[in-house]
Amino acid sequence: MLNQKDYAGSVAFLVSDHYVMLGCVIDSSTVTADSDGDKILKAGTILGKITASGKFGPYNSTATDGRQTAVGILAHDVDVTKEDAMVNYLIHGVVQESKLTGIDATAKTQLSHIIFI
Repeated sequence: MLNQKDYAGSVAFLVSDHYVMLGCVIDSSTVTADSDGDKILKAGTILGKITASGKFGPYNSTATDGRQTAVGILAHDVDVTKEDAMVNYLIHGVVQESKLTGIDATAKTQLSHIIFI
């Protein structure tokens, strides 16, 4: 039997058409594999930038590699099981907070150009 996963989510967290996105590379080593061994980050995941490499990974308030500072929100689901991947991330706009992954009060403060509703 074929095991299929749907990970085609996108910017459903955006509330308005006024936004700014940039591109980055997700470091696959920062993404935890699921029970099937897949490393998938969902759209709406808060991202941090790794200081040493310039790559990005999921925001982690207790990290010491740069990811403790939130810099944006992942625009589309991405599978980094086999390798790093180029993605777009939101740096300015209005978003629905309930549709985000990994958001906390510190990240909201750091993402000063994003309005959370």
